[in-house]
Amino acid sequence: MLKLTRLNRQTVAINPDHIVLADASPDTTLRMLSGETILVRESLDEVVDAYVGLRRKIHSLGPGVCPLGRSEGERPPVLPRAGDEEEG
Repeated sequence: MLKLTRLNRQTVAINPDHIVLADASPDTTLRMLSGETILVRESLDEVVDAYVGLRRKIHSLGPGVCPLGRSEGERPPVLPRAGDEEEG
């Protein structure tokens, strides 16, 4: 997550994978997959640097390590759906 600051000084954590476009016109504007537009106090360069830093941190964990604590290729647990009956 990228920790950024809205124009009203409210801190917000943004999933960088959901950013479609970042623009500086003149405020830094993030356009999200959802269509939402978020204005932040950080410059466009600061947002890009934060994104690159996050990706480097993830890649520095090495192959086979998932930042969520799972092994590479391991699927997340499947929770039973409402209405599914237990066997046995």
